[in-house]
Amino acid sequence: MAKYRVDYAPSFFEDMDKLDKGNSRQIARWIDKHLVDVDFPRSPGKYLTGNLAGYVRFRVGNYRIIAVVDEGELVLLNLHVGHRSDIYKKLK
Repeated sequence: MAKYRVDYAPSFFEDMDKLDKGNSRQIARWIDKHLVDVDFPRSPGKYLTGNLAGYVRFRVGNYRIIAVVDEGELVLLNLHVGHRSDIYKKLK
């Protein structure tokens, strides 16, 4: 089975720059461990519903990574990362 490629939108890097170094390192390590070079990247995630249908979210402590999975291209595109209290407001 082919491995998924992880890509990052510019907004993801902007969000990471706003986090403190400890949290950004934790998130980067989590992505490397759970999303890079995996056969099925959605397993640790959850599909969102309602207005956010089509997105997948991944929990990393109190932070959430919001992504889109492109099955045809085998790409996981990370769009945003932020604290759980305000990440969903960003997407509306």
